[in-house]
Amino acid sequence: MNDKKHHGHEHADGSEVFKRKSLNSQKNRKKMAKLLQWVLLVVASLVVAACIYTYFAGTL
Repeated sequence: MNDKKHHGHEHADGSEVFKRKSLNSQKNRKKMAKLLQWVLLVVASLVVAACIYTYFAGTL
């Protein structure tokens, strides 16, 4: 049986820490890009809806 227990990243050297932080930042950038894409889609839809509304409200 193995008596060694793994306690996180206590013995990680500098390259392992850099790699882990780099991967985490990539994941965060992907999440933020996806969120920003949805927010911009909603804003663009609202702008188009407002333009259509004002066009038809002006012709009544």
